This record gives sequence, structure tokens and C-alpha cells, in this order.
Amino acid sequence: MQREIANEKERWRKVLVRIVAAIRFLAKNNLAFCESNEKICQTNNGNFLGTIEMMAEFDPVIQEHIRRIQNNELYHHYLGHNIQNELISLLAEAAKTKY
Repeated sequence: MQREIANEKERWRKVLVRIVAAIRFLAKNNLAFCESNEKICQTNNGNFLGTIEMMAEFDPVIQEHIRRIQNNELYHHYLGHNIQNELISLLAEAAKTKY
């Protein structure tokens, strides 16, 4: 059971690292995050989810995350606008204290 918990913790760490990378990329390039649709794998869902979908083409961690979302295995998936705003705020604070 401890091994399962450790594996799940590591999986979430990897997912969050990739989400933060997507947010940093969009923010660094001054790109909009969302459009009218906030659902993964649908049209007009914005740059953030589009970036996550593109990552899933090459990255098994994000690919598995999206599969779990689509199969309703996850209630919290950390791809909504609230988590984006929270992570942007955290990154901004980290940048302010660093410089």
C-alpha cells in the first residue's frame, strides 16, 4: 500500500511539473490561456489545454492523465482556470523574490 501511495505521489508530481511548464511557456510568451471552452480534447479550448494536448502526443505521463480524465477516473485534474491562476500567482511571487 505504501508503494502505491508513493507511486501516486510521484505521478502527481510529474503531472504538476508539466502543467507548470505549460503555464510558464504561455506566460513567458505573453499568450492567452483560455477561450470559451475549458474541456480537454475539444475545439476552441485555448492555448493552455491545446499545449497540454500537444504534450500528450509525446509524453506518456500527460497522455495517461488525459486518459484518466476522459474515463472519469479523476475528479480533480488541475487543468481548470482556477489552478492556472493559482500557479501563475505562485510563479509571479517566486519571480519577485528571486529578482
